[in-house]
Parts: sequence; C-alpha cells; structure tokens
Amino acid sequence: MPTVTDPSDLTLVELLPLLDARTLSARELLDACLARIDRHEAAVGAFVVVTPEPALAAAERADAARAAGQPVGPLAGVPVALKDLVLTRGVPTTASSRVLAGHDPGIDATLWTRLARAGAGLVGKTVLHEFAYGTGSVPTRNPWDLTRTPGGSSGGSAAALAARMVPVATGTDTGGSLRIPAAACGVSSLRPAQGRVSSYGVLALSPSMDTAGPMARRMLDVSLLLRLLAGHDPLDPGSLDAPVPDYPTAAPVDLAGVRVGVCRALWDGAAPDVERLCVQGLGLLERRGAVLVDVAPPPGTDEVMGWPGTYGDTMGPESLLVHAAWLAEREHLYGEEVLGRLRHGGETTPARYAAAQQDRRRWTQDWRLAFEALRLDAVAHPTNPQPPQVLPARGPSISPSKAWSITGFPCLSVPVGVDDLGLPVGLSLAALPEQEAALVGLGTAVDEDVQLWRRNPLAGP
Repeated sequence: MPTVTDPSDLTLVELLPLLDARTLSARELLDACLARIDRHEAAVGAFVVVTPEPALAAAERADAARAAGQPVGPLAGVPVALKDLVLTRGVPTTASSRVLAGHDPGIDATLWTRLARAGAGLVGKTVLHEFAYGTGSVPTRNPWDLTRTPGGSSGGSAAALAARMVPVATGTDTGGSLRIPAAACGVSSLRPAQGRVSSYGVLALSPSMDTAGPMARRMLDVSLLLRLLAGHDPLDPGSLDAPVPDYPTAAPVDLAGVRVGVCRALWDGAAPDVERLCVQGLGLLERRGAVLVDVAPPPGTDEVMGWPGTYGDTMGPESLLVHAAWLAEREHLYGEEVLGRLRHGGETTPARYAAAQQDRRRWTQDWRLAFEALRLDAVAHPTNPQPPQVLPARGPSISPSKAWSITGFPCLSVPVGVDDLGLPVGLSLAALPEQEAALVGLGTAVDEDVQLWRRNPLAGP
C-alpha cells in the first residue's frame, strides 16, 4: 500500500484499500479534499457550489460502519464531484446558467443515485460551459496553466480532478465534452457506448448524442466507476438493455493480436508536440504486442469536422427543442454565445435534419464495416489536436471527437505526456460498443505506463 502523506494525491484504486483497512478514514480523505478546495478554488474556479455537509455525512456513515465491522458500499465515504447538469434533490442544478439559477429539481439522476448507493458523498457541483453548449467552461481555469481554458463542457470536473480537489467526478459528452477537457487537464475519461450509462435526470442538450460518464485521474479509476454506473435503467428510454461489460481491474500485459487503426484524417491539424506524444503513446501499445493498421476514412470524414454538417444538423434542432420552453420565458437570461447557437439551430430545416440522420446511419455502418474488415480493436487519434487555448478562448476547440458522438461508439481519452509548454496531451481510442471493456483495457495499458496521474500540476506551497 502507498504511504499516505496527503490523501488527496492518491487515486481511487489506491484509496479504497486504505479506507477498508482503516489505515485512512473517510473523514481524513474528505478533509484533505476540502483543504485542496480551500487552497486552490479561488484560482481554479472548478465549482458552482461546494457541498461539504452531505460529503461529511457520507464520510461519517462510512467510518462508523467500518469501525463496527459492517459491510459498506464500494465507494463508502469517497468524495465525488458532479457536473452541474446532473439533477440532485436538495442541491441546485443550474447548468452554469442564469436561466436555472437556484433550481432545485426535486429528484436525483440515476447516475447520482447509483453513486450514492455505493456510499459516495457529494462534495460539490462543477462548472460547465453554459448548458454544455460549448468548450470553454468559463470561469474555470486549467490547473496546468491558469492562463488557459480547461476545455469543456465538463471543464469544471476535469479541473477539480487535476487540482486534486476530488478523486473522481462525472461529466457528460455530446460532441467531446468528457474527452476534450480530460485531455486538456491531463486526466482520463470515457464516453461510454450510447445508452450504457443512464441519462435519466441529466439535463439534455442533444438527446440522440448525449452521454453521461466517469472522469478520474487514472484510467483504472474510470474502469471501477463504470462498473457502478453502467447498466440498464427503465427510467431512461434510451438505456441499453444489455449486461454490464467486465471492465478491467488491471492493465493487460500481452496485446498480441490487438490491432489499432490509425486514420490520418483524424490526425489533421495536430501540433507537432501533440502528434509526437500520441505516437509515443501508440508505441507503448506496440511494445505490449499491438499492431498499428492504416485506416482509410469513410466518406464524409471531412464534413464531420465541420459546422454545420451531419453533427451540426443533428445538434441544432435537438438543442432548440430542448430549450424551447425556457427560451419562451427566459431568453434574456441566456449568455450571448449559447443563445446564438440555439438560434442557429432554428435554421436547420426538417429535411436537413432527416438527411443528417441518414448520414449518421451510413457513417456508423461504414465505420463498423471498417472495424470488421480490418479486424480492428480500436482507432486512435489525438483527442485535442492543439494545446488548450489561452483565455479568453476565441472560437470553439477543434477536435475529431464528434466523429464518435455521431456513431454512438465508445471513445476514451488517456494522457500520454506533457508537451514542451508543460501542458498535458491526450490520446483518444475508439471502438465498437461490444469492444468497450477491451477498449478500457487499452487505455489502462497506456495510462499505467505514462502515469501522469502521479504529477500534481499545483504542487508546492
């Protein structure tokens, strides 16, 4: 077991044995996390609200149960941060917007219900780009460089993790909102297969592409969280009615026979440092026996990166429908950027939306055929082709991440190192839905070699 100096420096898989052995108390862990929040929140700005009271109650329950020799949940006493799209009874859910200021939904999202039943304690709700419609997450700053954006829309969760304010967090992903901030802040995340994690009680943006999922500093922690979050939910009409995959508990040692595709169209625009580190990350898989395979892009790849197009013509009308009632009553409370995007969605005709859905089905089938024909286990590309933007960010982040939002395939981001600017770089790996557990294993293999989770960007006095 690791030596405990500051518990907030430890990852979830390091913390759990210490908690169960009572070498570390849940109260001590929470106090360490709250101390990190007190020390760095003013500079980082990761939270919409900090909620020490429910986190303290969960920690005290966990410590009392362990002291009495009673069984406890797998996350008993672990502090968790939730992206402020996740509905929580008694704690406002604002989506970082004045439109929902002080909004108490009166219900809990299934995602939070499952974490709470596992014993987790809610330590706070994290900042997102307003209604998750963008990649800035203002006013949150990147702990690796406080002059830069943490990415978005789950930027608050990613920044809280990088700053060691919490060991685990959640986010959502419509076009890359789990993966983009994870890469920008040097943490790990997975956009699960569409429907794998319940969206019940998570405020929607584009329902046919929205996905909730886990974030953590270490991919093994992401894997552990998936075991708790994944699974059918009758409250969610889009929930997958399928067994929960056997997510890995260790990095695979032998990857002989594993084939990782490299589609150069998804690497376009990558900065030299980003490309170099992602190539090094793939080299780690090769050293374990994996083989790299060139993949020709399916027709329409260039269009997917654009706006509008298949992605934009899906997002625009769906988001406008989600916001119709609020726009009718509170349009003046929206930020200019999000309001402009919602208005732009009204320009998409029903015919264009229908064509976009046809293109999505074709694109998804083309990628499935490519995976099957080349016997691919994953396709790799840089998560963010460029370093995080200097604040104030100008324009959206360019990322190939939306390609997998269109297909609904699972896609992860794992850190592969730090560039010459001292900023983290993330590698994306995507796979077919039925390959999701093995995909997490590939991410874990890279992560356990790189071990960026051992580096604290805010270390020092």
